[in-house]
Amino acid sequence: MEEPKITSKPAFTVIGMKYRGKNEHEEIPQLWGRFMEREGEIEDKQNPQVCYGVEDNYNETSGEFDYVAAFEVSSDTDVPEGMVKWDLPAQTYAVFTCTLPTIREAYQYAYKSWLPQSSYQGAEGPEFELYDQDFNPQVPSSKMYIFVPVNK
Repeated sequence: MEEPKITSKPAFTVIGMKYRGKNEHEEIPQLWGRFMEREGEIEDKQNPQVCYGVEDNYNETSGEFDYVAAFEVSSDTDVPEGMVKWDLPAQTYAVFTCTLPTIREAYQYAYKSWLPQSSYQGAEGPEFELYDQDFNPQVPSSKMYIFVPVNK
């Protein structure tokens, strides 16, 4: 794994479909399939070529977490039925580049190797995956980005 880039991102809002669990049976890819069938219902996308997979509310005891497949929207956008709106705070992030086949390895590297050895600490708040216009889920080498909230 390569060293992450450190970047700041202003507060932003996403709307999407939520899953809560451990992803033991590939529920997150299934969520993305259902979400992409309904993505046309989301109005006022800030960039329709960029999707987010936002994770928060991890429970260390159960291993469950919330995951939202989403698009960035303006904060006053209406929420379609069966979807949620999440506001993400302005934050500094360590950004790790990976692919779908290496996503678990990238998270392990971020939290178990890089973070403990860096001059940063993990920060409160959601982490997210960013899938830009160059990402293609059918191409295993297609790059995506993991944004891990950090403080100096």
